[in-house]
Amino acid sequence: MLVSVSKLSKTIGEKKLFQNLDFSISEGEKLAIVGINGSGKSTLLRAILGKEETDSGQIIKNNNLKISILDQNPVFDQNETILDHIYKGDNKLVKTIRRYEDICERMSEGAEGLDDEFTEISQEMDRLSAWDYEQQVKSILKELGVEKLERKMSELSGGMLKKVELAKSLIDESNLLILDEPTNHLDVKSILWLEDYLAGLDKAIILITHDRYFLDRIVNKILELDRGSHFLYEGNYSIYLERKVEREETLQKQEDKIKQFLKQEVKWLKRQPKARSTKQKARIERASELQNREKREEQKDLELSVAAKRQGKTILEIHNLKKGIADKLLINDFTYTFKAKERLGVIGPNGIGKSTLLNLMAGRITPDSGYIKPGMNTKVGYFDQTSSELPLDRNVLDYIKDVAGEMIETESGEKISAAKMLERFLFDGKLQYTPIAKLSGGERRRLFLVQILMTGPNFLILDEPTNDLDIQTLSVLESFLDEFPGTVVIVSHDRYFLDRTAESLLIFRKEGKLDHYIGTFSSFLETDTLELESEPSSPKQVVVPEVTVGAGKPQKSKQDQKKLSKLESEIAKFLPFGPQKVWVLLLFYFSVRLLYLEFIWEQP
Repeated sequence: MLVSVSKLSKTIGEKKLFQNLDFSISEGEKLAIVGINGSGKSTLLRAILGKEETDSGQIIKNNNLKISILDQNPVFDQNETILDHIYKGDNKLVKTIRRYEDICERMSEGAEGLDDEFTEISQEMDRLSAWDYEQQVKSILKELGVEKLERKMSELSGGMLKKVELAKSLIDESNLLILDEPTNHLDVKSILWLEDYLAGLDKAIILITHDRYFLDRIVNKILELDRGSHFLYEGNYSIYLERKVEREETLQKQEDKIKQFLKQEVKWLKRQPKARSTKQKARIERASELQNREKREEQKDLELSVAAKRQGKTILEIHNLKKGIADKLLINDFTYTFKAKERLGVIGPNGIGKSTLLNLMAGRITPDSGYIKPGMNTKVGYFDQTSSELPLDRNVLDYIKDVAGEMIETESGEKISAAKMLERFLFDGKLQYTPIAKLSGGERRRLFLVQILMTGPNFLILDEPTNDLDIQTLSVLESFLDEFPGTVVIVSHDRYFLDRTAESLLIFRKEGKLDHYIGTFSSFLETDTLELESEPSSPKQVVVPEVTVGAGKPQKSKQDQKKLSKLESEIAKFLPFGPQKVWVLLLFYFSVRLLYLEFIWEQP
């Protein structure tokens, strides 16, 4: 047992996060903590790390426990280089590698008289088997796309800082890995690699993430925090959903039985004389206890039905668009015409220009050449990554009134108050009068989403909407988008979310070229994963939906193509080159083999 949590309780203000919480984690176990934003997930992690006081209970830690953590808000020295930060540790192995790297750097700069030191440190590297560790470090950094290790930490973007911190948490010596939203700000290639890496890791893991495919693949135990209560499930995310439905149904049956019993007791009491026997008093007390019990609240869903302006004939047209930043060309001669009710996902590596394209669509920036023509009736709602428009000094209710007024019209024409609408978005009466500055990061994102949707857009742009939103909110947002009468453009790294919401994809390639793919994100990854990340040397033209097949040429079925692609990908895992060379090598191998057999056959 590495960590044992017993009878742990925590309340902030009048909000009960968890009460009498019990769970443990042993070596090799992989536990996920799930719950809506503000339910106490990050607070629980801080309590385990000793950074948060609790009201009662205890956390018992094994004497051999070594924790490595990926925090959402990491602390670092801005003057450190990436390599210095990665090798920032007190164990002997890290110190030896750091000294070796320092000597190598000084020798490369022309320093003399270091031969003896170099020989000594090389022998120490041999003794500690540090060469393998150093290679592992560099491999992890490469897989996460962390390059130019001499750069200062202060020079890195937010996404790159997250990658460096993730690499450091994976590299640090530990037997318990705590990861708080590890997939945020990672591109698809990095997420797929991290998923494989963690699945094969023999360390214990405590994980908070909104990525449902990630949860399904990695964890074997799920702890749910739900309105002050907690529930522990054995199994992955799919099993958790099944068990949760069973539990909810059981609790609902119990609640129905209690209500039926109380109705019968009320009828009985009305028939009884005023004088009560001891037996009658006991029965009355029992009924009173049940009447005053802590009643089960049904989980509220976010009802995202809001009025949207009807789209016109022209939705949004992009003509010969070109945009670069500094010396980097991000979008080159891109033309596209949106259709009514279209669901378009936008994918590509970090920093390739996805958010730039969204900003161009929203009119926040201007192109270098070409133009964007929105329709007369097109009203854009832009859910960006920053939530920068939220005034931190306003409370939740006043902010929504400022944006949408006292009364809000739903899609059905019903008019409801701003306060009532907020309740539908899980902002109860007390939370509505809370200053925005005191909301959790996830609650702020949810409020920002509410504000965007309540303005009635019919062209919705979502830039990484899954970052900092809980799974329940994402699930209902997906359902809302199913019924949304307008056009939706989504940039996301979340495979589950894109599979649920996008019917086609724009794929960013090198030199500012974009391809169009018809189908789900998962089907795209099955056939094009490696090509997506390596990107073709010769730029492709945008693929239009109507694809004509060459006459007289035998075509593989989609199933055969998927099997072939999967086989290529599996083989490519063991080779230092892409799948395009695999079949050439196999052909070469069988040719040599055939020649060898012919040679043997001809021998006397």
